[in-house]
Amino acid sequence: MVGGFEGNRGEFYGEDEDGGRAVRVRFTWTKLDHDHAHWEQAFSYDGRTWEVNWTADFVRANRATTCEGGRPRR
Repeated sequence: MVGGFEGNRGEFYGEDEDGGRAVRVRFTWTKLDHDHAHWEQAFSYDGRTWEVNWTADFVRANRATTCEGGRPRR
């Protein structure tokens, strides 16, 4: 993956295979606020159009309830 962040948005690109078929992959990260971020993955088979096929939304965990001694609880 090659790319980077500008402001609250990051774009990263790479090459991969999908069932033996060459595909260009794009990951985007968006910082929504201090505690929330959005991520998505998209594929392009023709190098022009993108199909978003996976998204995830992240929420910062509360260290007081999720960590013990500075490390995640098990």
